[in-house]
Amino acid sequence: MTWNYQNGARIFSKNLRVYLFSSGKNEHEIEKIISELEDHLMEAEKDGKDVEHLIGQSPKEYMEQLAGEMAFDLKGLLKYIPVLLIGVYAYILLGNAVQGGIEYSLLKVIGDLTIFIIMMTLFAGSFKYVASHTLSKTKERILFFLLGSIPVGLFVGLMFLDKTVDTPSIEFNPLGNAITIGLCILIFIAISIWSKTWVSIIVPAILYLPEVFLRMTPLDKEIQMIVSMVIMFGGLFLYFFLVNKQEKIR
Repeated sequence: MTWNYQNGARIFSKNLRVYLFSSGKNEHEIEKIISELEDHLMEAEKDGKDVEHLIGQSPKEYMEQLAGEMAFDLKGLLKYIPVLLIGVYAYILLGNAVQGGIEYSLLKVIGDLTIFIIMMTLFAGSFKYVASHTLSKTKERILFFLLGSIPVGLFVGLMFLDKTVDTPSIEFNPLGNAITIGLCILIFIAISIWSKTWVSIIVPAILYLPEVFLRMTPLDKEIQMIVSMVIMFGGLFLYFFLVNKQEKIR
C-alpha cells in the first residue's frame, strides 16, 4: 500500500503518534521516536523520496512492527482512565442536571460504566485503523459517524431499559443539582488545564448553554428544543471545522 501524501512526513508522524498512543504505548517514548524520525523524514522528502522509501516497508507494517517492539504502558494508561471516566460522568451529570434534575439508578450506573469501556475500546481500535490506512474523506466521515452513533444508540437503549427494569435509585434535590453543576464546571476547567486544550469547556458549553438560555425565553417548548438542536449541531460543526482548519495550517 503506497501513501501519496502532501507533506507526507508531517502526516505520517501525526498518524504514527495516534497509532502508538492508541496502542497503549508510553507517551515520552512515542515523542522521542517521533522526534528522531521527523528529521530523517523531512530530509528524505526534500530528496524526493517518499515515506516508504525511508522506512523500507508500508506505513501500516512499520507501525505494527514498532508497536510490537514497544512495551505496553499500563501505568500511563491508568493515568488517563480516571480522567476520561470523570470527564464522561461530568458530561452526563451536567446534562441531567440542566434537563430537569439528576436521578440515577443502579442499572444506569452499571450501564454507563459498561458503555464507557465499549467506547474506549471502539475509539482506540478506530484511531489505530485510521492512522494505519489510507481512507478517503467519505469513508473516514462514515467511520466516525458510526463511531459516534454507536454510543448514542447504547445510551438511548440504556435509557429505555432503565425505565423498564426497576432497580434502586437516588434522586438529587435542587441544591444537589446546583452543587453538581458547579462541580462539573470545575471538572471541565481542570481537564482543560491538564490537557492544555479548550475542548472540555467549549463542547459542554455548546451542548447545554443554548438550552439554559432558551428556557428563559417565552418560546414554546417544542420551538426551544428545535432551536437548541440547531444551535448545538451548528456550533459543534463550526467548532470542529475551525479546529480542523487550524490543524491543516500548522
